[in-house]
Amino acid sequence: MNLFVLDYLSNNPQFKNEKLSHIRTYVYTGEYTEHLIKRIEDALKKGPENDTLKRILDSAKRNREGQIDFYKKAGSFYFFEIRKKPLQFTPSKGIFQKGVDVQLAVDLVSFAHQNIYDIAVIFSGDIDLLESLRTVKNLGKQVIIFSHYKNIAVEMKREADMHINFQNMTDKQLDGISHIFQKKQDH
Repeated sequence: MNLFVLDYLSNNPQFKNEKLSHIRTYVYTGEYTEHLIKRIEDALKKGPENDTLKRILDSAKRNREGQIDFYKKAGSFYFFEIRKKPLQFTPSKGIFQKGVDVQLAVDLVSFAHQNIYDIAVIFSGDIDLLESLRTVKNLGKQVIIFSHYKNIAVEMKREADMHINFQNMTDKQLDGISHIFQKKQDH
């Protein structure tokens, strides 16, 4: 991912004569835990026969296995860190994330304040990040957002120094992002 971003930005006129470097990639995600699976199983036991809960449970188990595999592979990636928060579950809401955006926002501001980076590249357009984005810009940092135009709040697009819309990328560029983990696995 970091090579894709560096290459993409280096070909942008704004950064043509800049020496860009990658510090670290952080991935913020909700984690499928054993506790989550147990909570879904308990909800199934307590209530009447529920096909929706069964589908949620099956999906959660598959996703947990996939995450575990990904975590193992990601453990060998250099300058790559996964920041995870346990996913939550209630029978009425289903599975949902809590605290992932907060962790990203805290790190974004904290690292800017510590002067760890000059340019933050974010793959999210979530409005929950708006105030942290404004704060890091006020600290003199640049913020670049990569997202699909349908997955970014208008205010985030306006506030970012640059927004790169996945919709405007070539197939080759998109393959550079979406197949990067597959390529690492093949080697």
